[in-house]
Amino acid sequence: MSRLEDAREKLYGKEYTEPPALPREPLPLPRDGEATKRSWQDLVVEPSEVLSELDQEQRRRRTGVKFLLILAGLVLLATAGTVGYWLYFPRGAVEFSITGPEEVIAGEFDVFTIRITNRGSVALKDGSVTVMFPDGALLEGREVATGSFSEKFTVDDVAPDGTFERDLRVRFLGSNGQAETMSAAYLYRPENIQGELARQADFTATIVRVPVAIAVDVPERIRSGQEVAVTVGLDSESAAPFPDMSVGIVLPAGFELVAANPPLAPGEELIWRLGTLEAGTSTTVVIRGIVSGEPEEVKPFHIRLGRYDATRRAWLVVTEYIGGPTISSPFLFAHTSLNGSRDRTLVPGSSVQGRVFFRNNLPEEIQNVIITASFPEQLVALESVRVEDGFYDVIKRRITWNPASARRLLELAPGAEGMLSFSFTMKAAPPIKSLTDKNFVFPVVTSIDSASPPEAYAGVLLKHEDRLEVKVESRLTVAARSTYFDAPVANAGPLPPKVRQTTTYTVFLQLASGANDLRGVEVRTRMPGGVEWRGAVRTDIGTVNFNAASQEMTWTIRELAAATGILRPQATAVVQVALTPSESAIGASPPLLAGITAAGRDAFTGTEHTASAAGPTTELRGDPKSTALQWRVAE
Repeated sequence: MSRLEDAREKLYGKEYTEPPALPREPLPLPRDGEATKRSWQDLVVEPSEVLSELDQEQRRRRTGVKFLLILAGLVLLATAGTVGYWLYFPRGAVEFSITGPEEVIAGEFDVFTIRITNRGSVALKDGSVTVMFPDGALLEGREVATGSFSEKFTVDDVAPDGTFERDLRVRFLGSNGQAETMSAAYLYRPENIQGELARQADFTATIVRVPVAIAVDVPERIRSGQEVAVTVGLDSESAAPFPDMSVGIVLPAGFELVAANPPLAPGEELIWRLGTLEAGTSTTVVIRGIVSGEPEEVKPFHIRLGRYDATRRAWLVVTEYIGGPTISSPFLFAHTSLNGSRDRTLVPGSSVQGRVFFRNNLPEEIQNVIITASFPEQLVALESVRVEDGFYDVIKRRITWNPASARRLLELAPGAEGMLSFSFTMKAAPPIKSLTDKNFVFPVVTSIDSASPPEAYAGVLLKHEDRLEVKVESRLTVAARSTYFDAPVANAGPLPPKVRQTTTYTVFLQLASGANDLRGVEVRTRMPGGVEWRGAVRTDIGTVNFNAASQEMTWTIRELAAATGILRPQATAVVQVALTPSESAIGASPPLLAGITAAGRDAFTGTEHTASAAGPTTELRGDPKSTALQWRVAE
């Protein structure tokens, strides 16, 4: 069926429906002052108007074409020299390179050559070369630089088929196997163009030997608690000096520094400024300290020689050493834990469970073993001490286990081991008698020995001592009281408070600490129903803020010193609130604050402390001028 027949079928078929009539809209009326066009002639545009518009359009087009031609000309002029250069002076016509040894010895000078070869037909003029050196590079004739640096020099004109060369004497400071890369850029102008061109080159040398050795003298095996001397010898086998050298030591965990030579200021990093390490010379650094650790635990020292940037706390290592002694297993071994750990903190007033593990590491049986454990009595409620299979010796001030109290200590076979237990309660507070009494540590010293050593070990020290030190936490307490008469700000309103009448009260918030400083202390509370914030804030430390939207008050203190509330006055914040009680409060003492919480971090132990207190009420127990008759809401 053709399209015409298909249209006829749709038009005259039985299924045909009249299309919906389009809505009629009124013709637009002319605006005020506008003449109404009354015939088709009124709509005719004059030929002159059409020609005028066409002429304007042609002029716009001609202007655009001119602009494009001018722009293209400028581009061609700007690039003509470069294009001409690449047409008549190809890129391969300029050869730029850095050459030198690919393997170098740290600290020794090597010669690196900057070479420019002109294969073109015109001279290369106005040339300069900038060389970028890596951190640790030293350029002859230049002062020692920290970090990467650059060197720039001019280049003579290079004639066609000519060559320019410049030698640089450079040495590198770094560790064995370290790759050092120099980069250089050559800027020049071919004689026949005005534009400046550039070439770039790189060269990498690898350090294959460091002629400086670190020799460390330290025992291979030591006992826990033994004082050890560590001697660090630095020997230079280089033919050239090493400038601006330092040696640094990172101590292993459990190493307590006793002395150093050359000496260091207290608290100073273990970094010695050696200056220039001259060729063929040696120097020595010695440290002494006490090493503590578990049996068979390795105590590695990390020793570095190189340049140290104190500002960035960064090393350019020339050579380093990592190694150290191993803690020997003692003949007789004892190991103490408190509350199942050796690194947990202790809380004043808390119960403590102690355990002593022991073992015979001798290849022979040992008899009459004695084990003791001592701790600071001033921190313990002595009446609470309990010992399983042992006793607390009040004369020697220590717990003792011996064959009389524990029959298993009568004989210990080779490799035999066991566990002993004890318990006690910490005093509620450490003895703080001066402001220096802070940051208490609870040491437990445990020893194991034999009253009858085997004949094969006569004269051999079998005694082993284990020392455990645990930090004691501080405490945080918060309290609140309300007053009416005894207050730094005047209060008003009826006492006792009356329904639908407003009475103002003064609330005192007070904080106390223990034996450690507390940081980031924050006290929070909020206004209950019927209570309004009146401010009138006074505080001797920190800041008080009130959020009207949440009705919450926050008291923040950056640092609450140790012994606050003991040797120092309590930290105090004073605020004023207003109570307007309702009928439901008749006969009651409504709260003025809806509960108080405090939190802070122990600066010594790192633990978080929290405390809470009930919100003060209209019971003015802290106001000596008030009576109980004034505390409850009246009609």
